[in-house]
Amino acid sequence: MSYPVEESNRLAVERQRRILAILEREGVVRNTELAELLGVSTVTVRSDLRELAANGECEIIWGGAISLKPTRETEFHLERRSRLNPEAKQRIGERAARLVEDGQTIIVDAGTTTIEAVRALPHDFEYLRIVTPALNVATAAAYYPNYELVMTGGILRSLTWGLIGPQVLRALEMFNAHWTFLASGGFDLEHGVTTSHILEVEVKRTMVARAKRVALLADSSKFGKTLSLSVAPLHALHVLVTDTGLSEEHAAAIQALGVEVLRV
Repeated sequence: MSYPVEESNRLAVERQRRILAILEREGVVRNTELAELLGVSTVTVRSDLRELAANGECEIIWGGAISLKPTRETEFHLERRSRLNPEAKQRIGERAARLVEDGQTIIVDAGTTTIEAVRALPHDFEYLRIVTPALNVATAAAYYPNYELVMTGGILRSLTWGLIGPQVLRALEMFNAHWTFLASGGFDLEHGVTTSHILEVEVKRTMVARAKRVALLADSSKFGKTLSLSVAPLHALHVLVTDTGLSEEHAAAIQALGVEVLRV
């Protein structure tokens, strides 16, 4: 027979196991994100984190905790990622911007390549609506005072400057966009578009669902890199904008899935 205390302890062990799995993958967790993900209060989350910290599994920081072990998947801070392949990212962004037409609504994902598409947008459109959950993208879009900029609410993920959480999903679900410009930590033929953050998955999936056409903006170094969480299969995309580092063979294989591949 199961007693309430035993059941409570069992649930705590299961929660802490899930928290450790996220810590191992992400390296850092936030109380609010964990409470939302696990369906418990932040008080319960803080209690779990204190117990994990007492066991040497993590270190408590303001608003969350950090892992004391190396993460399985390395995801660099936005500033560091922005210095990787900058010329290719700029070319990709410029080509992606040419897909946009006057009067459209576009959703722009958080990323160091997607921001280049915003920077390359024409200044002479009569109207354009830019919807984004990313602070860096919103900052770039703010230089177009004649365009409508919509920022979602949400919880800031400092690593990417992107917002996550149910507020983002609710905001995105209002729009029927012409384009979504999607970012990714990795993509391949078998697993499609992948990411490493569990709360980021639903944001990206909602972006895909809310647009008539979806373009993945990713330099060729991302191809063949598979992260632990799947966002969408490649055949869910309409366009891949990448650089010439992606081989003709791989480009042909992706095109065979019905995806237009633009190598710049």
